[in-house]
Amino acid sequence: MGRKTVGKSYLAIVQNADNFPYDVEPSENYYQLILAGDSKPHGYLLPETVRKMPWTSSFRLSHEKPRSVTVLDSSRGSDSARALTAAFKELVDRCIEQDTFRIIAKSHSEPFGVLSYPSNPGVEGARKGGIGRVAVERFMAPLFGIILQGAHMVAYVRSRATEDDTGVIQGLWIPRRAKHLFSSPGMLDSTVAGGVAAGSTALQTILREAAEEASLSPDLVRARVHSAGLLTYVSSTDAAHGWPGEQGLVCPGLIYTYDMELPGDVVPKPHDGEVGNYTLMSVGDVQAALLNNEFKPDAAVVVVDFLIRHGIVTADNEPNYIRINEHIHRRLPFKVVEN
Repeated sequence: MGRKTVGKSYLAIVQNADNFPYDVEPSENYYQLILAGDSKPHGYLLPETVRKMPWTSSFRLSHEKPRSVTVLDSSRGSDSARALTAAFKELVDRCIEQDTFRIIAKSHSEPFGVLSYPSNPGVEGARKGGIGRVAVERFMAPLFGIILQGAHMVAYVRSRATEDDTGVIQGLWIPRRAKHLFSSPGMLDSTVAGGVAAGSTALQTILREAAEEASLSPDLVRARVHSAGLLTYVSSTDAAHGWPGEQGLVCPGLIYTYDMELPGDVVPKPHDGEVGNYTLMSVGDVQAALLNNEFKPDAAVVVVDFLIRHGIVTADNEPNYIRINEHIHRRLPFKVVEN
């Protein structure tokens, strides 16, 4: 570990993101989100959310345990994905009109796929141009407790004595989030990060966000980036970790991770206003910032994982090595249905 971090553990840092209790049965305290045609839950809603939500006729509520909110299929199975997506769209329109929840901020947002619901609309639905994946707008998704997926990239620089030398990591390009952002304003973040919208892939997200956030061209990123793995955790929103919206929402998280080594003469530059500035931070300074809770919680998980994969944090210098890896590879409460 770096000079400022010897003998300290990153366990509490990853627990900031994976902070939903392991010994709680969600169905005891939350409403289950049920999508028509599939009896298993796809999300969890707080009772307060259920009470405040301006429900439409496309939703059926059951207050008997296990409590549930069922989204009805107006297509009767001919194009379920489109019908269920339309039900969520009508509901978010009402929430925006009535300014029901802080998290929605009276604004529409990009669609997020419900990853636990089958994406095949069926033969009849496909024939009619079925959309495939049920989608919920990003700002509303945490209210329903569905799996949220994102993509993060860490860009770094190596110092080499010769061209063939593998070298050592000189530093990580770390941005500070703009102060006007809704969540975690002013905190440190992964070099590039973004939510994976419905119809997009993790790599497409990285290419887009790298250009928008860091002024890195798609050609440069495509030539240098490589997939580094997948992280999972379950968060419960709280103000202590930079969340100004509704508290106690269940947010199962799935993050695709990417690494990219940059030449010393390539410098990320803020472009779309979401980043205040980029700094090439030494590994020791990154470790100290992690332990000082300066990183956005999900980005902290990504950076700790980067340090593990690159042999900087090991079982020899991290006393909670196994527990940390359990927290960043947590079993999600809903099974992902892959395309």
